[in-house]
Amino acid sequence: MSIHPRPRVNYDTIAHLYDRQPYREKTVDPALLAFVAQRAPMAALSMLDVGCGTGNQVVANRTVVPYARWVGVDRSLGMLRQAQPKAPDLAWIQADSATLPLQAQRFDFITYQYAFHHVQDKAGMLREVLRVLRPGGRFVLSNICPQEMADWLYYQYFPEAQVCDYEDFWPPEAVLAVMETLGFVAVAVERQHLHYEQDLRLWLDTVQRRETCSQLLTIPDAAYAAGVRRLESELAAAHAPLVRMDHLCFVVIRGEKRTDCLCT
Repeated sequence: MSIHPRPRVNYDTIAHLYDRQPYREKTVDPALLAFVAQRAPMAALSMLDVGCGTGNQVVANRTVVPYARWVGVDRSLGMLRQAQPKAPDLAWIQADSATLPLQAQRFDFITYQYAFHHVQDKAGMLREVLRVLRPGGRFVLSNICPQEMADWLYYQYFPEAQVCDYEDFWPPEAVLAVMETLGFVAVAVERQHLHYEQDLRLWLDTVQRRETCSQLLTIPDAAYAAGVRRLESELAAAHAPLVRMDHLCFVVIRGEKRTDCLCT
């Protein structure tokens, strides 16, 4: 029996729907572009995407370093089955991110995008990343920051999701503290606040497809139904606003492995 508890969301059950959701198309990661620009031209690089999902980010990133060795790791076999046909020549590995079945000091660049909150043993996952990172290599973690976006509409209509996210998402400072304790260097965090107008009619169509947002999958069915009913009721009311301001906070956390590190 696995010692790791199951995550709140079973991605095997929605893997076949995942790429139909909004925002699943990916462009090249700016953090990767910055890293490659600092390396010697034509350097032989090894790249790892942990929590790779259906592989869209790996496929996009590969376009700028086509000769690099790419590996995608995800806990969900269903997601990996969606990823594999997109790049059959790459290594797609099913594994828990806290127990990576990979050799030490193997990768130059490791990315973990929008999945860290699904990891139960977060410190163990960061320890594993440091283990498989080569000296001088870089780790980049991207996610949202619930602690700085309390006015996100998902939290306004589905408050139980905010409770879950506060439990599942570490504040950036907590991630930085653990990384520094483990031995990462050059640890830094960047925040980007995105304020935008949300058309509630379009948003209703989105939230009615529950699988489009993991926050909607983490809450009880009754809480989800209550939020949808509230939104529908408000839109049906006379003189109800059809547009509301919305807010997201994105964070990017970086760390590197010491060039003189001899640990395995």
